[in-house]
Amino acid sequence: MRKLNLFKQFNALVGMEKRLMVVVFVLVVVILLGFSFYLFIGYDSGDSEINAKEGVAEVIDGDTFRLDSGEVVRLICVDTPEKGKAGYEEAKTFLEGLLLNNEIRLESDVDDKDSYGRLLRYVYVTGVNGEVFVNKEIVSGGFGSVFRYGNDTARCGEIGEANN
Repeated sequence: MRKLNLFKQFNALVGMEKRLMVVVFVLVVVILLGFSFYLFIGYDSGDSEINAKEGVAEVIDGDTFRLDSGEVVRLICVDTPEKGKAGYEEAKTFLEGLLLNNEIRLESDVDDKDSYGRLLRYVYVTGVNGEVFVNKEIVSGGFGSVFRYGNDTARCGEIGEANN
C-alpha cells in the first residue's frame, strides 16, 4: 500500500511539473511577443529629426510657418499673439528674421502632427555662433510665452527658462 501512495505522489509531482513547464512556456512566449511588438511596431527609432533643406517658404504667424515642400510647421511649447492682437506683427517679423533664407533643422517630440495637420516641431537655425533654438528665442525675446499642450512638452522647461 505504501508503494502505491509513493507512486501516486510521484505521478502528481510529475503532473505539476508539466503544468508548471506549460505555464512558464506560455509566459516566455507572451514576453517575447510583447518585446517583438515593442521593437518592430511601437518603438521610436530615435530618428526625430528632419532636415528641411528646402527652407522656409513663408511665415504664417509668430509660431507657425510653411516649408518649401508645402508642409506647415507649428512650434512646440510656444504661443504667440494671434492676428489682430497686440504683438502679432512683431512676433511674425521676429520669426521671419530667424527663418527666412536660412537652413533649418526640425526636431519632433511625441506627436508628429496636431489636429490641424501641422507638423509639431522644435526648430533650430544655424547662426554665426552655432545653432539657435528658435522656440526658446521667441520666448526669451518676449514675442511669445510657453504653452504646454498635449504630450509634446519635453523641452518646455528649457524654453520656459528663457523668461527667468
